Amino acid sequence: MSIAKSIRQSMEKGSWIRQMFEEGALLKAEYGSENVFDFSLGN
Repeated sequence: MSIAKSIRQSMEKGSWIRQMFEEGALLKAEYGSENVFDFSLGN
């Protein structure tokens, strides 16, 4: 089964929201959670 190139590329890249979440976790580990501000809306 083939899929569109744009869909395949999006799946390989992953979500930019997920990437930002992961970057935030790295920053919290490096600088401490009290020094990293979370501006997400939360759920």
